[in-house]
Amino acid sequence: MKENQIKYIIVAAAVVLFGVLWILTGQKKDQGSREETDIFRSETDFVEEEKTDLPEGKIYVHITGAVKNPGVYIFEKKPRVIEVVEKAGGFKKNASTSGINQAEIVEDGTQIVIRNRGDTKASGENPLEQEQPEQEISSLVDINTAGKEQLMTLSGIGESKAMAIIAYREEHGKFKKIEDIMNITGIKNGVFDKIKSQIKVS
Repeated sequence: MKENQIKYIIVAAAVVLFGVLWILTGQKKDQGSREETDIFRSETDFVEEEKTDLPEGKIYVHITGAVKNPGVYIFEKKPRVIEVVEKAGGFKKNASTSGINQAEIVEDGTQIVIRNRGDTKASGENPLEQEQPEQEISSLVDINTAGKEQLMTLSGIGESKAMAIIAYREEHGKFKKIEDIMNITGIKNGVFDKIKSQIKVS
């Protein structure tokens, strides 16, 4: 009889011990699952915050010549030539449009020059690409006097580089030659080659 009682006690103790271990194991798993969930949420929140903090890109395009309202226009995404023209009020009556690819996508910092009909030397020439010294000279950006927005119309010059040009000017005085712009951090041969035909010094 005593032996049976001892067996029952041992079995009961084993059941209780197993139950305690099972409960503790379940709590650890649950806690680990919660920690993983919290970590996942934290990472997700961080990514969402990063996305929120990202600035939206702006595309600056300078259009001149035979349009009703020439100037610098800002777009949320890369526009096509026709969209820039429409933003500038449309073509003037004497605009030469035969050689213009109005569906072409425009890059940030691009200057579009719409020629007048009398400016083209031969039929079939592209009014956007034809050289015209007088008009090009008048549209050059003076890096000694230009403001931030005008400097940003230059190819490859964003807001930070435009501000750096102005800061350099204020600290060192006027640029003596256009090559001096390469003294500014971030403006080296690659950028200079893009803008050297668009700038001048007074």
